[in-house]
Amino acid sequence: MENQTNNQAPKSGLLNQPRKAVSGLVYSGTIIGMVIISLLFAITLAAVARLLGVDSASFADADWYKYLSYFLYQIVYIAIIFAFARIYKNKPREFGYRKTHWKYYIIAIVLGFGLLFGLNWMNNLFALAIEKMGGVLPEISLPSLKGGGLFGVLLVVAILPAILEETIFRGIILEGIKDIGTVAACLLGGLLFSIFHQNPMQTVYQFVCGAVFTLLAIRADSILPAILVHFANNAFIIFDTRFGWLAKASDPAMIVLYVLAGVALVLSLGYLIFVDRKTNRKKQGAIKPLVIFALAGIIINAVMWFTVLAGYFA
Repeated sequence: MENQTNNQAPKSGLLNQPRKAVSGLVYSGTIIGMVIISLLFAITLAAVARLLGVDSASFADADWYKYLSYFLYQIVYIAIIFAFARIYKNKPREFGYRKTHWKYYIIAIVLGFGLLFGLNWMNNLFALAIEKMGGVLPEISLPSLKGGGLFGVLLVVAILPAILEETIFRGIILEGIKDIGTVAACLLGGLLFSIFHQNPMQTVYQFVCGAVFTLLAIRADSILPAILVHFANNAFIIFDTRFGWLAKASDPAMIVLYVLAGVALVLSLGYLIFVDRKTNRKKQGAIKPLVIFALAGIIINAVMWFTVLAGYFA
């Protein structure tokens, strides 16, 4: 029989579930929390706009609106993490905040480089397909990156998401599903992570990232390297948006960059998959408890994913 999360976990009711089911609850709870806070934000904006006699859509270009749009989800993540830790009496070490060998930080950087440049063609291919079908992809909406704004955007788009999303996915959720086996845990981690972002253009790329981050966390027995690679990925995109590094690079330089990234990805993944196998886990438990409790979140994400996809052609 699967162990409870902790001897001090709730004695009865919905929250008193096996650890795998708790991972599903955390996933669904996070998604539902995001929906609720988005609705509250929209209602509040509509009320403020009515009081001011303006159209609420006019707020969309303001930096404060963009910052809030990013930060509100971080509030949900923080609330979910603290609720989990308090209800189940778990300390950070118990959901991934553990010391690990320095080599995993090096591997994280190499992986990040390989993923970002070696697989970027996936996003480009999807964008091309959408345009061929007559769709229009929305532009990335970031607050101003000028001056000190760069550091504000780094905080809400790179630092906080890296820490909080990895705590939820490679920490709380992964700790509950490790007994389904390494391969299954990686595939499930990639699936949950990709649909969580509700971004059709990056779904395949985010699936790969989610699976790779999961493998890295399993091998390192820590989420810290996964936080590093997640942050590095998001931070580079922000810096490139600000300074236009890739746009200034010559075609030969980009070819070299892509080749090096491909080699880096193959070597780092090859090491984690075929060499560093001491943390390999065999399937010992069923996946059903997680799926049952994560189903609400999965359905909501799927609906939002198709809504966003339809929006490309609206």
